[in-house]
Amino acid sequence: MDVLDQLTEDQKGILENYLAVTGQNDLEIAVLALEHHSWQLETAVQAQFGDTPARSRTDESLGGLGVDGDNTNNINNSDRDEDDHPAPPPPPPPPSAPTHHHTNAPRPPTSFSRSFLSWFSWPINTIWGVTWSFLAYFYTLFPQTFRQAITGQSTRTGPSRPPQDPTSVAARFLRDYEESYGTVHPNFHAGGYSAALNKAKNDLKFLVVYLHSDEHDATDKFCKETLADSELLNYLRTNDFLVWGGNVKETEGFQVATTLQTVRYPFIGVIALSQPTAGSSATKMVLVDRLEGPSTAEQVIQRLTQQVTRQSAALDRLRADRREREMAREIRQQQDDAYQQSLRADREKARQQKEAREAAEKLKREQERIEAEKLAALDRRERHLKYLFDNLPEEPAAGEAGCARLSFKLWNGERVIRRFKGTEPVEHVYIFIETIEFRENGTKAELQLEAEEHVGYTHEYDFVLISPFPRTKVTDRKKLIKDEPALWPSASLVVELKEDEDEEVDDE
Repeated sequence: MDVLDQLTEDQKGILENYLAVTGQNDLEIAVLALEHHSWQLETAVQAQFGDTPARSRTDESLGGLGVDGDNTNNINNSDRDEDDHPAPPPPPPPPSAPTHHHTNAPRPPTSFSRSFLSWFSWPINTIWGVTWSFLAYFYTLFPQTFRQAITGQSTRTGPSRPPQDPTSVAARFLRDYEESYGTVHPNFHAGGYSAALNKAKNDLKFLVVYLHSDEHDATDKFCKETLADSELLNYLRTNDFLVWGGNVKETEGFQVATTLQTVRYPFIGVIALSQPTAGSSATKMVLVDRLEGPSTAEQVIQRLTQQVTRQSAALDRLRADRREREMAREIRQQQDDAYQQSLRADREKARQQKEAREAAEKLKREQERIEAEKLAALDRRERHLKYLFDNLPEEPAAGEAGCARLSFKLWNGERVIRRFKGTEPVEHVYIFIETIEFRENGTKAELQLEAEEHVGYTHEYDFVLISPFPRTKVTDRKKLIKDEPALWPSASLVVELKEDEDEEVDDE
């Protein structure tokens, strides 16, 4: 049975303080020393350094001079009973003052050398005893401060090292480990302790924590034999253990050691996921077993097997619950995906319908706009033609000199004859043909149009005047009629629509 298992929590605390002050490495010797001194920390520390004042007793060879010593010891014991702290020894008497005793026995004569040594040894021993008693008393009041002053580091905060990336610390631990013990070792997790803990929790695995301490003698043998054992390594791989290792000299390793309350090294901790407690559905990782101090691979395998057997039922239930939750989540996800897909299809259909309606409305608006523009252009053309018709010079009277008599065969086969003054431009001939429907018996004679000249408007004629013999197109509308040989002094013209003319050109 481990020595620590037999100690109470108060005794473990006293033992830890004793080890920190004295630097003792053997736990059994330290426990025996404390038990010998009835677990009085200051007394045990003084005894370790050889400074415990021996109990005074009557010395027959000194003629009973030990009576004062007995009284002094009784005083010290009474003081210790009152406040549990050693009282400093009384100051030595002055050299010239006679020594008072509670006995009438005469003081035996002594030699000069013995008196001289006693003279100097008494204040030296007294000063040392007072000093050490003060340190022990200070230690009992402020053990944390005392330990930091003696060792140079605080046990609360661990090694004095700035925070580092856990991945870098894990890589350094693996590199140092392989340099010292080779590459045959468990597959240490390449990350920090928190990451390993979360991974083990998420994957429902056992987490094996190895805490390494270079200062313990059993560490080298444990790493070279136990952690390199082929059966242990195969067992860890077969059972899919997650292994994390850390050095207690590192800040993270020290914090893990403090959290797991390690006392002896090498240390192996087994962490597993706990079952939810009553009234709570949360699970957490707990330390289910620990192996402290030297151990063989067979012992480690045996302890791990015990925990696998104990925890397997709980882990199976957790795995079953997780599978059910994952299955339910997958079903919900599938339902959500189907709903989202249907929703996307409905949205796409609605979008297409909306785009179709918008396109139809846009096309309708465009057609209405074009139609309105056509009507506006037609209205503008008709009013402009009405203006041209109203401003066309009257036909000259029959027999008036300087006039040309022109005969027109229209596109509908009708023949029209009109006289024009030779000084009029050919444009008037075109205007006459273009506005012929505004005549008295024309189709547009009854239209209620307001004649309007549109400034900047250029009228495009959709016909051309042709003189058939020889076939000549009359296109220069700026010429005077008398200057156009095809019109002067008289002519028989054919009015051809430009569309018909284009068709004739294509046929040729």
